[in-house]
Amino acid sequence: MTTFQRYGPDRLQKFFLYLIVGDWLLLGGIALFIDSLSFVYGSALALLMVGYNVLLMKLCFYRARRASDGYLLYPVVFAVVASFVLLGYVFLFQ
Repeated sequence: MTTFQRYGPDRLQKFFLYLIVGDWLLLGGIALFIDSLSFVYGSALALLMVGYNVLLMKLCFYRARRASDGYLLYPVVFAVVASFVLLGYVFLFQ
């Protein structure tokens, strides 16, 4: 009996990679336009970004533990730290 062997990443892993790239694009876009927003909109966007990053981090921790994809954790953890810095910037300097 022959078994099917997948060579390369599965669709869920590709989806996680696209979520990570989208996360960095959103973070960069918010960082560019945060000065032109009011405090309410800036804080709402920063809080939403932190929430998105925390959910993405939990999903990636689950995925990395299950499939030994530890390399996914580094850009997500750095994005979480960057989103907390962005949140701190909004609340302290705006």
